[in-house]
Amino acid sequence: MDKTFEHKTAQEKAREIWEKGGFFKAHANSGKEPFTILLPPPNASGKMHTGNVLMIALEDLLIRWKRMQGYEALWVPGTDHAGFETQTTFERELKKEGKSRFDFDRNTLYSQIVDFVQQNKHQIENQIKEMGASVDWSRYTFTLDEHAVNVVLDTFEKMVKDGLIYRSDYVVNYSFKWGTTFSDAEIVYKEQKSPLYYIRYGPLTVATVRPESKLGDTALAVNPNDDRYKEYVGKDIEFEDVLGPNKLKVIADPYVDIEFGTGVLKVTPAHDKNDYEIGLRHGLEIRNVVGINGRMTENAGKYAGMKVLEARKKVIEDLNGMGLIEKVDEDYENLVPVDYRSGDYIEQLVMPNWFVKVEPLRKPALDAVLEKKVNIYPKWREITYLRWMENMRDWPISRQIVWGIRIPAWYSVEENPDITVTFLNGKGAITSGKVGELLGSYTLKEIEDGLQSLVAPKKAVYVIGKEKPGDGFLPETDTFDTWFSSGQWPLVTLKYPDSEDFKYFYPTSVLETGWEIVTRWVSRMIMFGI
Repeated sequence: MDKTFEHKTAQEKAREIWEKGGFFKAHANSGKEPFTILLPPPNASGKMHTGNVLMIALEDLLIRWKRMQGYEALWVPGTDHAGFETQTTFERELKKEGKSRFDFDRNTLYSQIVDFVQQNKHQIENQIKEMGASVDWSRYTFTLDEHAVNVVLDTFEKMVKDGLIYRSDYVVNYSFKWGTTFSDAEIVYKEQKSPLYYIRYGPLTVATVRPESKLGDTALAVNPNDDRYKEYVGKDIEFEDVLGPNKLKVIADPYVDIEFGTGVLKVTPAHDKNDYEIGLRHGLEIRNVVGINGRMTENAGKYAGMKVLEARKKVIEDLNGMGLIEKVDEDYENLVPVDYRSGDYIEQLVMPNWFVKVEPLRKPALDAVLEKKVNIYPKWREITYLRWMENMRDWPISRQIVWGIRIPAWYSVEENPDITVTFLNGKGAITSGKVGELLGSYTLKEIEDGLQSLVAPKKAVYVIGKEKPGDGFLPETDTFDTWFSSGQWPLVTLKYPDSEDFKYFYPTSVLETGWEIVTRWVSRMIMFGI
């Protein structure tokens, strides 16, 4: 007998006995009552953190208890490709080598991330094994496994046919740093002090923290119950502006807060979600003045090409020079949107995006909790879910990254010559432009082989399908929001729709997870599963 207890040796022997004996392998149609837990998949590119360890300990306790009670207990392990997080982690590795994602075409970059993830994925698996977790490794699932991808693509195609998917211009949360959109659930609001500028618009004065956005104003709005401005409603106001003489119509809208500033709101539909909604109600022009490169567009006139903060400084300087700034509140406290991972600022932009119509899905998902088909513990966390679902907007599901499941859309270059593409040409130089014009200098194969990104206009004609429909097509380069694929985790792990596992072990019994992803993840799983 050893003088000291070697826990590592004992662990390895115990694990070997468990695996050879198949003690944790569950069997469909065993005649027993099923009890199912799906391990919330850790990010494949990282290491387990304390929260993961606690989660595994709690779930292991539950599943062993249910086995001892005689249930056919299944605990399915897996890992998540974690699209945005993994790509940004890989990009940091590239930066150490003096490289960036822009040095590679999409296919090459994707292959490199695959290799990176494979190197790290086994680390997570080994950590789960070292904890002695009694999972069924024969059912291990990675969210980019072939069958997992097929389930997600099939779901998308069905949703398209059912009218639950649409492509449209919309105000999205955009990160210039990461070059992609974020859903509402992926942004947080940071409190800060910002100068609040009171700017003259002829006889009216508007308070704003973003003077540069006035270049995209298409109306002024007042509350219909505000007697101070009734005489102006429906009229055009003419005034001097930084780009020359200007004219804006005054509209009445109940959204306007009478108590904020002067009670007059400048409406910039292209760069604020609330303004966008006002614009839709009143048929206002949508004028983009900030591009996805973080610089002012041609619509910004003499400020075109400037970065946003640079343009803000210059607009303030010009307004002061014209005597159009009435006063400044230097200590105004406001909330600014930042991404939940890095804390970087988010810009609201109008751009084409793929969306899920949530209204047809929202009520069944709400009712599932209200009618106790799904129970959330502790009970006070149920309120978090209900509030989120009651206020949920249509869900933007496209991300401008490489790592993930590509949205299965294809664009005919003949029907869509205005598609903008960015690709590496034969000399490795980044080339951008409208595909109809570029085809005079490059073949379609050259463009597709070096393709980095594609932006199709809102009205672009597209075909949905897993396979390329013909030689004259280019692929959509956006990938699905990670929550769109991980929201189908129960369907993916149990091989929906026809497997014996799905028929026997679904619906699952317990999900143990962090409260912060009740909105981002749990809500989506319920919507897909009801």
